[in-house]
Amino acid sequence: MSEHENEHDHELLEEAYHAHLEAAHHFELAAKHHKLAAEADHKDDSVTAAHHAYIAYSHALHGTHFAEEAAMEELAADHDDEDHGNEEHTDHTHDHQGHSDKH
Repeated sequence: MSEHENEHDHELLEEAYHAHLEAAHHFELAAKHHKLAAEADHKDDSVTAAHHAYIAYSHALHGTHFAEEAAMEELAADHDDEDHGNEEHTDHTHDHQGHSDKH
């Protein structure tokens, strides 16, 4: 594998790393706002509960977006490894939706 190909894989994995961190950050904020929504709901404060629920939903969507981005970056780096003869990942038992044939 050439130095350029190694650098490209490193960049993809670095992007995946940052996407994982962003996903975690948004999922943490989603959890925080779900807790605040639950507390407000418990106090019969429907306006505050709805406000926090909406914010939580938004963070969950952002978290999912970054999680998907991270997975795609890792998949791209993995495919680059396969295309260049790197045998690190040889398990091809997943279909295009990510389901495994293994049980």
